[in-house]
Amino acid sequence: MAKQLGRAFLLKIGDGSGSEVFSALAGINSKTLTINNSSIDVTAPDASSPGGALWSASLNGLKQVALSGDGVFLDETAEARLNTVAMQADPVANFEIIVPDFGTYAGEFRVTSLEFGGETEGGVTFSTSLESNGAVTFTAA
Repeated sequence: MAKQLGRAFLLKIGDGSGSEVFSALAGINSKTLTINNSSIDVTAPDASSPGGALWSASLNGLKQVALSGDGVFLDETAEARLNTVAMQADPVANFEIIVPDFGTYAGEFRVTSLEFGGETEGGVTFSTSLESNGAVTFTAA
């Protein structure tokens, strides 16, 4: 795969309508996508040779996709939607995460944090963290 511009890595939030339109959170300058796969340890000694080598065995456990990002607050519609979702009793919405020239991860994500900040000599910034809330699909580019 060819090198890609980091700014082309996009996080999009759905508008919550029946026909779901996605808008990019354009102010996010730094984004990190993490795919976690945990395992369930089911290691047991061999009954016919209990003193022999004990090999680890596992089953599939919890899968999770998480995203964190931070950047400059632009006061756009997508950022207002993110704030609305974060303030809900059940802060979930549909998101798309686009990795340029690779593919799109899509699904329902829980907004686990939304933070705003600012320095005297700088613009207002924001940070957010999301965790998958159910299955996430991947569509190759």
